[in-house]
Amino acid sequence: MMLEHCTKRLGKTDPFQLEKTRMKITNGILVRLLMTPWLLLMSPSICFTQDWPLFRGNSESQGVSQSKLPDQIELLWEYKVEKGAFEGTPIIVEDRVYIGDLDGEFYCLNLKDGKLIWKIESTTGYMASPAYRLGMLVIGDYDGKVHALNAADGKQIWEFETKAQIDSGANFFGDLVLVTSEDGTLYALKLQTGELVWKYETGDQLRCSPTVADKLTFLGGCDGQLHCVDLETGKAIGEKIPLGGPTGSTPAAAGEKVVVPTHGGPILGISMKSNKLIWTYSDPERSPEVRSSPAIYDGVAFVTTRNRRLLALNLEDGTLKWEGILRKRSDSSPVVCNGRVYVGATDGRLYAFDLKTGKQEWVQELPGGFTGSPAIANDRLVIASDKGTVFCFGAKP
Repeated sequence: MMLEHCTKRLGKTDPFQLEKTRMKITNGILVRLLMTPWLLLMSPSICFTQDWPLFRGNSESQGVSQSKLPDQIELLWEYKVEKGAFEGTPIIVEDRVYIGDLDGEFYCLNLKDGKLIWKIESTTGYMASPAYRLGMLVIGDYDGKVHALNAADGKQIWEFETKAQIDSGANFFGDLVLVTSEDGTLYALKLQTGELVWKYETGDQLRCSPTVADKLTFLGGCDGQLHCVDLETGKAIGEKIPLGGPTGSTPAAAGEKVVVPTHGGPILGISMKSNKLIWTYSDPERSPEVRSSPAIYDGVAFVTTRNRRLLALNLEDGTLKWEGILRKRSDSSPVVCNGRVYVGATDGRLYAFDLKTGKQEWVQELPGGFTGSPAIANDRLVIASDKGTVFCFGAKP
């Protein structure tokens, strides 16, 4: 059964504080997670469990899972949608998987066995990944509408309309839900009601998720600039940083650095502290066009490119540490878990590379191809294909 997060106001940094101690049994050991006010102030986007509640796992869009997967993961179940197609990344919250498809159906599946718990149907479709908070799911659709659903049964709580298609998942800051739209606007809505609090306009399409770090959000836009926005005021902070070309990738933030790739190939490292470009990685011989979003872990940024590469870049200076080779191009964003980097490709292969060396350690060929990314939580990896199948991997019982 879904566990609700009970909360109350806490200062200006984040209005949510966990009021109840969450109890969880993992591998027979009782683990008590107690969030204290000082800890919450240090990190307003702390994830309370090993869930994967957002497109890139956490608010900083780091693409890192704290879960454990075995060396030889095996297919545990698959859920097939006849004539269906998925482009989004699923999310995992406790024992449930949530994902919407391009035909307008939104699914809630049992993480253990893949059985359908509930689904809703609409006349539009979903490219974006869902996002979860406080018992609510938030997802945008082709028509530019933002839907808030009850996670327990899928019933709609509220709806908000933007002026264009929504391509990527929402994020959260306190009691606000943050949504981007191809109308070039970042919307900050009240989570409980969908009421507009403020909006920030870029002047060109936004296809990325908003990345949250402290009280700031970062947006890479089709205007070819990185935008830094104060989440309390909705106003820009400092000058916009030229990226040299458009991007639809979601920036990843860690420490004082933000990494954002571009459609044209260059991958940029930016200092949050100085709001300036600190390094650029590019490969003019192979023109590594990037449509995925980076992962950041242990001082390394991991990026998949359309020239069949998984790149590992030093976060300090952007130098190449290693590269993994894929058979086909990849728009799927990498995920770091338990010493490996997992990524899908357009030919239906799912790869695992060694985190330190880039050596390919595992590969599985599946029907269809992957545009969406893996979600890894609670000792399971879940990914959905463009042929309408959701796959779940883990250790056999």
